Formats: sequence, structure tokens, C-alpha cells
Amino acid sequence: MTDVQAVGDGMAAIALHLEEEFVGALRLGDCVRGTWVLPVPDGVPVPYSEASVWLGKVVQEPAEGRPCEVEWEDFDEGPLPLPNHGHATFLKLEWLGRGEGGPALMPKLDLTKTDGSVSATYPEEVLGYYKRNRDENRIPKLPIEQVMYLVNSMAAQYKKAIPTALNSVEVPKSGNLIVCGDTHGQFMDMLWIFFKHGLPSPDHIYLFNGDICDRGESALEIFMVLFAFGLRYPGCVWINKGNHEDGFMNMHYGFDAELRKKYPRGHSEILAAFQKLFKLLPLATVISDKVFVVHGGLPRTPVHLDHIKSINHRRDAPSPPTNLHDYVFFDSIWSDPHEGRGVGTSDRGGNCVAFGPDITEKFLVRNKMSMVIRSHQVPERLHPDGYPAGFDWHHPIKPSTTAKPLSKAQLGMCLTVFSASNYCGHTANRGAVVVFENDVEQFAVLEHQALDMDTLVCMQEESETVADRVRQIANKENVARSRMQGMTVGFMRSSMIKNLKHLIMRKKQDLFDWFFAMDPEKDLHIPPEVWEDGCQSVLSDKLNWAEIRDVLHLVKNDSGLICYTHFLNRFQIRFQSKMGGHSGFERAISDRCYEMLLVSDLSLKDTFAMLDRNDDGYVSIYEFQEVLEDLGTGMTTPQIQSLMNTMIQHACPNAGIELEDFLSTLQLRYSATNRKAVPANAAWVPEFLGKVTRAAIAYVKKMKSVEMMVVPKDTPLAFLTEFFHMHDTDGSGFLEPQEFKVALKALPLCAKLSDANLDQLTKYCDSDGNGRINYLEFLHSLHVDDDASTNSFLTQDILAYIKHTLFFTFRQPMYRAFQALGTDDVRISTKQFKELIDSVNDQYLPKLLSSEQIDCLVNTLSVDAQGKLDFVEFIDSFEIVDELLDECM
Repeated sequence: MTDVQAVGDGMAAIALHLEEEFVGALRLGDCVRGTWVLPVPDGVPVPYSEASVWLGKVVQEPAEGRPCEVEWEDFDEGPLPLPNHGHATFLKLEWLGRGEGGPALMPKLDLTKTDGSVSATYPEEVLGYYKRNRDENRIPKLPIEQVMYLVNSMAAQYKKAIPTALNSVEVPKSGNLIVCGDTHGQFMDMLWIFFKHGLPSPDHIYLFNGDICDRGESALEIFMVLFAFGLRYPGCVWINKGNHEDGFMNMHYGFDAELRKKYPRGHSEILAAFQKLFKLLPLATVISDKVFVVHGGLPRTPVHLDHIKSINHRRDAPSPPTNLHDYVFFDSIWSDPHEGRGVGTSDRGGNCVAFGPDITEKFLVRNKMSMVIRSHQVPERLHPDGYPAGFDWHHPIKPSTTAKPLSKAQLGMCLTVFSASNYCGHTANRGAVVVFENDVEQFAVLEHQALDMDTLVCMQEESETVADRVRQIANKENVARSRMQGMTVGFMRSSMIKNLKHLIMRKKQDLFDWFFAMDPEKDLHIPPEVWEDGCQSVLSDKLNWAEIRDVLHLVKNDSGLICYTHFLNRFQIRFQSKMGGHSGFERAISDRCYEMLLVSDLSLKDTFAMLDRNDDGYVSIYEFQEVLEDLGTGMTTPQIQSLMNTMIQHACPNAGIELEDFLSTLQLRYSATNRKAVPANAAWVPEFLGKVTRAAIAYVKKMKSVEMMVVPKDTPLAFLTEFFHMHDTDGSGFLEPQEFKVALKALPLCAKLSDANLDQLTKYCDSDGNGRINYLEFLHSLHVDDDASTNSFLTQDILAYIKHTLFFTFRQPMYRAFQALGTDDVRISTKQFKELIDSVNDQYLPKLLSSEQIDCLVNTLSVDAQGKLDFVEFIDSFEIVDELLDECM
């Protein structure tokens, strides 16, 4: 948009002087909309009235020194009416679309109608408007008033026509019923389907089986066309609810962003209208009493159609499901078929399940039906060219099958149909639809490969007969398929890896358990074939893991083995605000374990005894677990169990982690991020203590060489431990103030310090202020950076667990709780945020996050000047990365 001052004589062809960046953007024949507006103090122009909006086309292209001329629709002669006011006249000019051989002007819609009807020509006007005015840089937009009219009118129609969660339609006796699978915002697939099978009408009924939105960039255009035809011919366009007809999914997978981009000032209103409509969509549709069409699949619990009808579907999808109705609702949009019997696990994780052939057969027999049609996923079946098909049969019909098939064309009890060809621009799959002709028993599953807009428009203009159309479709689809299959292998691999990151991250814990159980040496290495078996068993048996292994470069050249901990540790969840916030959360969480040890005020002997309970020099897995439970570190039981795996990864076989490495890890991490506040008159102390550290290490080294002192290891921590032990003259395990001062005076660096200086050093090192310095206070004060020390693996593991919980478990229920607030503002107070996350955490026993961890998160979030945080920005702060490949790509 651009705001320009209206000039000229007010005739039908009005000249507009455009801002510099707008010059050259408009072309001859482009559609524009002009709105007379009144500038207000805050700089947001406000239209005077609906009558002040005018539609027109460019009759003279703008150029340097030459104004753009627009011819306004419905004004062949006479002046363009100006608003009657005493202020400067401004015209907001908005580009609407590009014409080809002349634009398709804005469809006319009578917004005063209350019955939700449209004119006989309106649907094809909308379709032509999108087709004729579209180019690669800009997408034409309907006025927001028309968008809202279509959405609200269709919602009213569905509310009346579909009172329950189960819809019912009949195949026209002299026409077709076409079932379409996922389209995911791929406008060209819808256009291509209409070109091949006819526009929606009483003789061409369409059933879209969910997932129209998200992923692609043109879901709004698909909805607008469908709604226009649905209002013109009530009953000719039906839509089932998919898992993406959902506010949470829209926020994360594109539909919300699509509306924000196309309607920056009206997207909230449009999105809210869509969410109301989505809650009215049925969970399933029965075709002629014989075919059950559902987006995901069958529920895990045996149900009759009457059960489905009784479900309250006019609500958000339950997450997590808690009762029978919830599970039927949830499974209808999320489940997948599998070939094993009964209910199986799903690769999607979470609460998702898979249903077997026995479940399908019992459902069909119980409800006297013949076939289940579902969508929800790109079919796994491959064509001979190696690319995915547009449909796939499941659960074969056998002689023993009691469910009666529709005809010999039915090759299974369950059919997956997916209509978005070349899904997301890189999957290279075909699309497909199911066409029932005249009768439910006469059907065919037909594939397609959508073409680009220019080719489609050209074909429509050239096709004079049905034979021409059939021949052109076959030829053009073959050309499109060949072009698509020329995609680079690298692009497809990058897409595969992107999807793998989510799958691996979700199942990381289970993968480790499987690998460790199959590792007889417990050295964290396994053969490639064992790694492949593990990935097939835990992640998916449908992927080529040998190829993935090579893409990820996992096999070590020297041993031919795979280090499975290195493989798993590559995949992490990053948590970073776009505004640079949230970083304090990780630091606050990471320091808790050492802090609890620090404030426990244990002697040197007791510290070692607490950590190394059998006195073998190692901290075993079980010793560590007992320490965490005894100390009350603020970790939940599931988090402690997760840390055990980290201990295993860094432990010596059958022993544990060396005590020194364990202490060094905790001490270095804590010292690096937690410096005690320094009094104003003692600012010199922290830097001086760094020098004391080096002097103490040099002192012990000298004593070792001169007096043949035995120090277990030549490491900074070992030397500092010996320095502490040497000056604990009363053997208490603590350094009393006098003992610490004597220790300092033994160093040449401190020989000339005054008593006041020694007092300042002593007081600073006594972190808890109890009048003595325990071993961990000593290490914390005399910090040293040691690159050879074990990294902060404990810190990273607990953080990984918390981020995993926030990303995979809490995101969706937190969004549901946010929706319940009933606010249009995405910015909420930290108090509201804490209430949201507390309400979700309380649903789990045992709780997944401790109250201290939630407080750490809330207190370190990025907020604005009013103390509010952007909830959507928080949700988007998580990203799954492969730390090795992502850095190389």
C-alpha cells in the first residue's frame, strides 16, 4: 500500500503521483483499489465510509516524472466523488492484482445480504480474479469485507447443515462426488483438480478431507474459492476437520503468518472467524452409507457411528485427550494405519496411535460399511520412478475378510488419498482424488501432477473439446513430472534431514535406551547394522537408514563403528528469543546443582563421601542419583532419571565418572556464571583471587618436587585440593578464618597483605557467611579455567530435558490455555504466563518441571517496557538443530 495525494481534475481517469519506491511497480491493466482516507494524529488513515472505496485499473504506467493514471470502475464520465470535508484529500492506493490481456476486476459482492447468498457469477469471478491477477511476486487480495462475509456465511451454513460431528452426503445419481485429500495451501492443485474434474456444482460435489491450510502460501485463496461455490450451491462443497484446521497448528505451520502477510491490519479478525468455522467442521463424513471419510483415521476404541455423532466437536482438539470422546476426536484427526494387529505406536509421537486391519474390519462390519478413506500423510507407496504416489491402499481384502468391498476396484479396506502434488515443493509425489460417478460402487482413484498457472490458463483457452483436454492433461502432466523429478538430490536430502531432526529429538531418550541395551561393551559404540536396527525399531521402519547413515557421516573410519552418543548429542533444541532474551534461563537452571552442594556446607571429607559413597574415586550413576534426591536440587523425578543417561555417556565402563572430573565440571560451570557480589571497598578481590589460584597451584607443584609430596593427578583441581588439605591443620575438613589467612600468607603473592586485606579475602570466600570456608566455597572462590576438564554435560542434559518438555509436551496445551484467556493481544504479563505454565504442569504426575525451574524461566524471559512478553514469540523461540550438519550447510 501507499498513501498518495489525489491530484488532477477529479475526472474518471485520475492522475496519481506515487512515492518513489512505488514508481514502476504498477503495470498497464493492473487492478487497484483507492480509498479516500482522513489522516489522523497517530498516522493511521481511516476510511470515511464504504462508499469512499473505488476499484479501477491502470491505464498509464507510472515512470519518472510521469504520474500513474487509473480508470475507476463504473465511472465512464463525470467526476470521481470526493468526500465532503475540510481536510486534505488523500487516496490510499492498494494493488489488487495483475491482468493478462486486461485485468479481472474485483468480484462484486452484495454485503448487505443477510442470507449468506452470492450472485450466480460470483464464484467464477473470484476464481478468475485469482487466476488472472496472480504473478510470482504478488498475490491478489479480496477486500477484507468480502473475506469476512464468505467465512461467516459459510460458517452459518455449516452450523445449520452439520449439527453433529458426523456428516452425511450422497453421490449424485447423474454426477460425481470427488474426495480430495490434503491440499495444504497449494492453490494450483485445487485449480488443476477443478480443470480435470469440473467446478463445484450440484452435479459435481466436492468433499475436502481436511488440512486445507498451513504449509503452503495460498490456503486463503483455496478457502475463498470453495466458500464462494459453497454459498452459490449449498451442499456442493463439504470440508472435514483435519489436524491443521486448528489454532495451535495455524500459529506454527503457516496459516496465521499467511493472514498476517496478506492482511496486516485485519488478520486477527479474519483468523478469529476461521477458528470459529473450524470448530464447526465435522470429524467425518459418510458417503451413501457405505464409505467413511475421515482425515486421520479410526479411533483406538471400538465405536459406532452414533458414538461419533454424540461427540461435542465444536471445540478445540483435545490435547491431551482424557476421556472416550476426547480420544475419538483426537484419533479422527491424528491416527494412521499400520499393518500390525490392534493399536500400535505412531511415528508422530505424543498421544498419537496407529490402527491395524483388525480395527478397520471390525469398524466396517459394526457400522455396515465397505471402505475407509483417509488422508493426513504423503503415501508411502512408490511408483517405478522412485517417487511417492498420490494414494495407497491399506489392510488388504482377504477371502476371510467379513467387510464387503464396494467393487473389484477396491484393493483394501482403507485408502489414503493425498491431493497436494510435489508437497511443499520438494517431495516429488503425485496428488490424487477419489471420484465416485453416479453411484458409490462406481469409483476410481485418479492421480495428477499440478501445473503452473501460465500453462493452465493457456490450456483452458486452447481446449475446444473434451478430447483436446484429455490429451493436453496427459502430455502436460508428463512434462511437469519430468521437470519435478529433475530436482537436486541435495535439496531432497536437506528436507529429509529437517524432518528427521524432529523425529530423532522426540525419541532421543528411547533411542539411547535401545542403543545402550545392544552395546555389550558399554563403550558407547555399536556396528552400523545395529544402529540401523535401532532406528527402524524406535523411529520408523519406512526409511532407508543405511542411506541416512551415510548422509549424516556417522561411521568412524578407524573402527567402522558408530558412537551413538555423539550421534544423539548432535540434535539439540535451541531456545533463544528473537529479541536476544531468555538466555538467563539456561544459566539459572544450570547452576542449581552446584549451589545446593555449596550451601550444604560440607567438609572436604563429607563432600567426597557424599559424592563417592563407596570411596573408589568415582561417582557412579546410582551414587549421583542418590545425591540429587538427597540434596533437593529442584529437579523432578523424570529429570533425575534423564540425567542418569548422561552419567552413563560420560562414565567409565562399570565404574562411573572420576570424582575430580565431576567436581571440576560443577565448579567451573558455577564459577563461570556466579560471581559473588563484591563490596565497593573490595573491588580488587575477585581479580586478585585469580592470581591466588595460580600461586597456590605453583606452591603445591614446588612442594611436590622439593618434598616429594604425592599428588594423585597433575591437574589444577588436584593441586587446589591438596592446598586446602595442607592448611586444614585441625583436620575438620573446613578452613577456619585463621587457617585460611595462614594459607594465604604462605604464598609470596600475599606476604605483604595487611590484616584488613586478608579479612576482605576471607569474608569474600565465605559464601554462606557462617564463619568458615568449606571445600566447595574454596573451589568456587579460587576458580580456574581448565580446557581439559569435562564439559558441563550435566548442565546441558537437564536443560535439554526442560527444553524438550517445553517444546514437545507443553507447547500445545499452553496455547490452549492462552486461547482460554480470550484476548486478541499476543502480549501477556509474566504473571499470566506463569499461571499458564503452572496449569499445564499440574496436569502431570509426577510434575515434569519443578516450581523453581518455572520461576527461573519466568524471571528470565524477554519482556517489554510494560513487563509483558510476546507469547507467540516465546513459542517460536524453540528450534531443533543438528549442530554438526547445520553448521556445515
